Amino acid sequence: MRLEQLYYLVEIYQSKTISLAAERAHISQPALSAAISKLEDELGVHLLKRTNHGVSPTEIGETIIQKAKEIIESVEEIKQIAKSNDLELNGNISIAVEPGVNITIMPEVLTNFKYNHPKVNIFIKVGESNNILRDIQSGKADFGVILKTDELIQAKDVKLRELFVDELVLIVGKQSPISGKESITLKEAMSQPIVLYNTEYVTNCGISSILRKHGDLDVLFRVDNLEMLEKVLLHRDCAAFIPRFMAEEYGRSNEIVTVPISDVPLDITIAIIWSNRHHLSMVEKELIKGIKSTCCDVN
Repeated sequence: MRLEQLYYLVEIYQSKTISLAAERAHISQPALSAAISKLEDELGVHLLKRTNHGVSPTEIGETIIQKAKEIIESVEEIKQIAKSNDLELNGNISIAVEPGVNITIMPEVLTNFKYNHPKVNIFIKVGESNNILRDIQSGKADFGVILKTDELIQAKDVKLRELFVDELVLIVGKQSPISGKESITLKEAMSQPIVLYNTEYVTNCGISSILRKHGDLDVLFRVDNLEMLEKVLLHRDCAAFIPRFMAEEYGRSNEIVTVPISDVPLDITIAIIWSNRHHLSMVEKELIKGIKSTCCDVN
């Protein structure tokens, strides 16, 4: 039995498909399958079963995989101890983040992390909360930074760590008739022509899961990037709901005005999530530490 076989076994368990596991492990599918077959022959048991929906562990395979994860974690801890005097992290990290988090928090996080750990490669996918959750569940991303939604709370196969609590506010262009108001009721806000980010509101996830509890929206446009959202606000009499920390980023141009909601609390929580099948590596834990440190400044 070789340690790499255990790594491959856990990778298949986390990815749920041979093809994705091979891609993440940077080996060919035949080589990966051969390594697992040799491990099964050595142990004398079947560890995995293949179905039309992918690969899943057998009953004994589930038990062995949990032990393999413990072994891998111990190996990572040994490596950490060995490198503790001169820590130089390396490797690849794939993360999925909300658009607002990407333009506000991640630039500082990535700049600081890359300066301290230049040999680590970070791949970022920007998406909506429902897509991020599915990327985590399917193993396409190591962890995600996401709005805490009802769908996320109900998910049984992910772990969650809250980062900070914020609130939704309304933003408008300075030419808007309501730009001079100190605050606005939620009913007034939702009666404005609203610009939505991509399909979040169609799929009832993220911010929409909060707003739809209070009524329907008068949707003017849906846009697929935040720069376009800002341009539409500047040229039309319309508004958008976004987190306050994100509104502060827009406000730097002095062209976008924030209008707080006065009568209904629209609290949101930003959290880090990862699959309960995924063991966070030392590199990933270090990046998460950097994200948490930066988010302390948001509060």
